[in-house]
Amino acid sequence: MIGTFLISAKVLCFIGGAAAVVIGNKVVKSEKARQLCVKGLAKGMIFTDCCKESFQNIKEEAHDIYLDAKNQAAATE
Repeated sequence: MIGTFLISAKVLCFIGGAAAVVIGNKVVKSEKARQLCVKGLAKGMIFTDCCKESFQNIKEEAHDIYLDAKNQAAATE
């Protein structure tokens, strides 16, 4: 009876979860993990800025095309 309790899936999941929390806490607090997170966040911010700039350029070009088409339509009338 005690042997089946110790091997129970719920108990093993609990022990695994507790171990993951302890190990995860130590990993997150390490300096190397912090450096990796900072680098990843910095690259993400750079990517976001590049995307915003590209989107703004696309909007400006689309607006220019719209104005050219509007002027051409007015000229043909």
